Amino acid sequence: MADKENAGPAGGCAAGAAGLGPRLTRAAAKRAAEAAAPLAAAGKRRRVALGELPPALANAAVLRDAKPAAPRHGKKRAKPAAGEAEAQARRPFAVLAEVQIEAEPEPEPERCGSSSPPLAAADSSASASPPRGADPHLCGSYASDIYTYLRSLEVEPRHRPRSDYIGSVQADVTANMRAILVDWLVEVAEEYKLVADTLYLAISYIDRFLSANALRRDRLQLLGVASMLIAAKYEEISPPHAEDFCYITDNTYTRQELLQMESDILKLLEFELGNPTIKTFLRRFTRCANEDSKRSILLMEFLGSYLAELSLLDYDCLRFLPSVVAASVMFVARLTIDPNANPWNKKLQKVTGYKVSELKDCILTIHDLQLNRKCSSVMAIRDKYKQHKFKCVSVLLPPVVIPTSYFEDLAE
Repeated sequence: MADKENAGPAGGCAAGAAGLGPRLTRAAAKRAAEAAAPLAAAGKRRRVALGELPPALANAAVLRDAKPAAPRHGKKRAKPAAGEAEAQARRPFAVLAEVQIEAEPEPEPERCGSSSPPLAAADSSASASPPRGADPHLCGSYASDIYTYLRSLEVEPRHRPRSDYIGSVQADVTANMRAILVDWLVEVAEEYKLVADTLYLAISYIDRFLSANALRRDRLQLLGVASMLIAAKYEEISPPHAEDFCYITDNTYTRQELLQMESDILKLLEFELGNPTIKTFLRRFTRCANEDSKRSILLMEFLGSYLAELSLLDYDCLRFLPSVVAASVMFVARLTIDPNANPWNKKLQKVTGYKVSELKDCILTIHDLQLNRKCSSVMAIRDKYKQHKFKCVSVLLPPVVIPTSYFEDLAE
């Protein structure tokens, strides 16, 4: 059979066979394949994912070109036999990647333009870092600079409403109507689960708009929901839609009217929507006021939030800066929790920047609000803070009379 397979046909086929050489038989091809199989297996390498390689051996060129490392501690490596060296050269890359380089790492070259050694930089960064356990979100390293900047913002006229706009600008809107609107907006914020900053910003927009534009009383609620819509877009992750605020007014106003009022407010504000509010300062003062207290910080936080929202009801509180109101709220809250101790101390005076004599008028105003001497007809805020989730802080009452000694400035 082999002779017949090797014998080519006559004619042109014979001439082609003479040019191409003798034809291999099946048996010869099989023997050639068996002889080449070991060489192909030895040369074949398994692919390795890049993530499986050690960081020091990720570069194949460095691994191939690396010279044998010098022996450590005076120990000499045994010279491998010839067979082992050949097997070592044919090992797959994955096996070579597992070999640990014992050579000492070379020092990194000094970067151009470096004016200080690396150790000095590490020491300076360690000294500038906040203490262990401190909350980085509180920005303790530069909190005082932030507070100074906020204090400068709150006194700018473009961020302040007029304290007399009810008498000088408005002819159809009264202070009691404003209190009813604020009380209703507190319920709206609760209904849509809005954050406190949204409420404070919305009321700030309302007062700034009323300081420059006379408004009819039948448009006051429209101003309120439009301001809340703008504040929600500024503060909330998922703000309510315009249709939601139309619905909350029982569709008293159309969507077009709401959007037109939104446009009027934005033009007045010149699209500068961010400004410091009472809540901005209250967060910083609350943490400072509770550091020396044995009670839960939640009680101080809820009581402070309750008193701050009560101050939103009173039109007379517009004459005070937000930081003054926040500091006065801390005074009344500490007085309510512990009437027998002076609510003001040197630490609060340093953090707030106010002496207690500078806060006296605002403290007495908030004290009257807490005792229902003012704005007693609106109850949404008081009912809100009667809930157990707010620790029922609205039922806590301070002393009826604040001792005069508490208003004396502390000695320096």
